[in-house]
Amino acid sequence: MRSTTDWSARALGALAGAVALVAALLPAAPAAAASVGFRAATLNIYYGLSQADFAHDLNLIASKADLVGLNEVGARKTFLASWAADNGWWLYAPGGTNQAGEALIAKKSMFDVLDKGSIFVCDTNGPGEVPPARYNNWVKYRHKASGRNVTHINAHAVASIETAGRPEDLPRTRCAEAQFQGLKELAVDKQDEGQVIVSGDLNVDFSADRSYGYAKFPWQVFEANELPNLRSNYNLYGEKGTGTHGNRHIDYVYFWKRLPEYQLMWMTDYDIVGGTRSDHNGVVSTFSIQS
Repeated sequence: MRSTTDWSARALGALAGAVALVAALLPAAPAAAASVGFRAATLNIYYGLSQADFAHDLNLIASKADLVGLNEVGARKTFLASWAADNGWWLYAPGGTNQAGEALIAKKSMFDVLDKGSIFVCDTNGPGEVPPARYNNWVKYRHKASGRNVTHINAHAVASIETAGRPEDLPRTRCAEAQFQGLKELAVDKQDEGQVIVSGDLNVDFSADRSYGYAKFPWQVFEANELPNLRSNYNLYGEKGTGTHGNRHIDYVYFWKRLPEYQLMWMTDYDIVGGTRSDHNGVVSTFSIQS
């Protein structure tokens, strides 16, 4: 009986050794993917502000974000270039006053610039007339900490295009409709190259738009469809504060939301930034991106 017991012990020992050897030869289980964060913001800085008030708002939003879409800043292009160089930010503000109005800035310490562009949308009433021409501007960055590409698209739609979510029958409304569709198409195009963020003053109130559901306004164009699609800070986390322009939530940060198994970047929350000298509050969204 003793010899049988000894044989069984030796057999078990040999089996354990073989299992350990096989385990050592197999590839290790992948570690949980790490995530790193950054903040993306939007702010319309009213073009009629004094230089001191403009600088106040620019420094305020820059203190709370790592990449920012600005609106109505084309007349301050020279100042923005100097500010960006002095403070370690990239600046993209192409062309003349109207085209440069939708400027994009990003911290050089967090992002590298890979590509950029500007797309003309429409000039509602002709050159030099009000409202001025509209452009969709974009920059593709490499987020240094994660190595992921992030394309930031920034826009400013014309004002007075809706009442309680219902479109006004005006040429300017049709201009905005073309711009929203252009933003969606640009986001679709850029999502193949990495992660996508869209920001700007869209001059359509979120809750009114969602309630009425006009087919060519942001809720239906960007958010009402199934994934993958754009999703806004308000859709994901509700309307905070009293609004971004009076009592209306018209300034947005969106990101391209994919099916869960393909999602590499997440919007995790957002805040309304008050205390501006402009007639708009800012929006700052926090993001987590897989490294």
